Amino acid sequence: MLNARVLEVTLGDRRVGTLANLTGDDNLFSFDPEYAEDPNRPVLSQAFIAANGALITRVPRTHRVAPPYFANLLPEEGSVLRSMAARQYQINLTRDFPFLRVLGADLPGAVITRDVSETPEDREQIAQRLAVDERPLRFSLAGIQTKFSATFVQKRLTIPMEGIGGSWIAKLPVNAFPRLPENEYHVMSLARAIGLDVPETHLISLDEIVGLPKNLPALRADEPRIAYVIRRFDRTECGRVHGEDFNQIADAKPEEKYDGKASHWIANVAQQICPPEDVEAVVRRLVFGVCIGDNDMHLKNWSVLYPNGRDARLSPVYDSVCTREYYPDGGLALTIGGERTFEQIDRAALERFARRAELPVRRTFILADEVITRLRDVWEQEKAAFHEPFVRAVERHFASVPLMSWR
Repeated sequence: MLNARVLEVTLGDRRVGTLANLTGDDNLFSFDPEYAEDPNRPVLSQAFIAANGALITRVPRTHRVAPPYFANLLPEEGSVLRSMAARQYQINLTRDFPFLRVLGADLPGAVITRDVSETPEDREQIAQRLAVDERPLRFSLAGIQTKFSATFVQKRLTIPMEGIGGSWIAKLPVNAFPRLPENEYHVMSLARAIGLDVPETHLISLDEIVGLPKNLPALRADEPRIAYVIRRFDRTECGRVHGEDFNQIADAKPEEKYDGKASHWIANVAQQICPPEDVEAVVRRLVFGVCIGDNDMHLKNWSVLYPNGRDARLSPVYDSVCTREYYPDGGLALTIGGERTFEQIDRAALERFARRAELPVRRTFILADEVITRLRDVWEQEKAAFHEPFVRAVERHFASVPLMSWR
């Protein structure tokens, strides 16, 4: 059944619709009539909701790739996770449907895609395709970085045997970006210290993680064998929490996460679907990202959750890194007030952002000043604990960003 042609789409136990793989490798998503007619239905994605609140039931078919909402649930092309799954299950890297078939039980949020006709014989067929030294990959985490869903078993971080059900994410070191796990841990610690909503995070030795695949790329001798671990905000003791990233809200393909939108659009959307305190959180996070040198604040690095199934809340901070340690001349992922470079983000750019986002300019300045003041203070208190290249990169960045000299 690796060639299954129809997948059932559910939110938890609630049937939402079907995703069909048609002749010619076209993919078509259709809503279940009962779901579509329910005025109290849980939200699958804002991309399927019209301006008047009606459900958009005619979803364009796509070729080879899945419709954007579903494509954004999968590891991106070029990622280690996608390559591992393709090798294990003998899947063409460019076809989304079979990935949703084999990884659909543990996608981000609460959405599930399953082949309801799967039998024990089918599962045995899958098992036979796996190399004996590989654990079956049965979860999906969107993005490029090498990361695994994990859980704590008797106080030890463990990659589950079946690859399903982890409530933590372990991000591994990579040779291309020295000490990246430490960089992200430091940035997230700073974000937490200045009052942003940040999940629990840890640094853990790779040697202490149970169940890591054996065929991971070898690390350089001078690269610390340390993983960055963060608690998942879409998994709780009460079960899975649905959510989506802003690339899904924009109905954009994964590769379009840098395109077509500016930072003020995120604030515009938050005003429409989130409470006021979440809109202010967008401003705080944006200012923090500028000040800490994160040039990767693209649409997939902003998300909302639906704790009660219908009402959106801005998710906690995630994937925040001082990318200036690796790309000293890198520009912003999304423009702020029409500006793409850090050196141009000053009071005037922030005012343009606020006006385009239809936010009170004075309140935006107050929020920015709070973030900047706290970050200066926390940095001086904490920087002695950080590795030297990170400290140099951040302080060099501080000196180049007009916002950091704002008084």
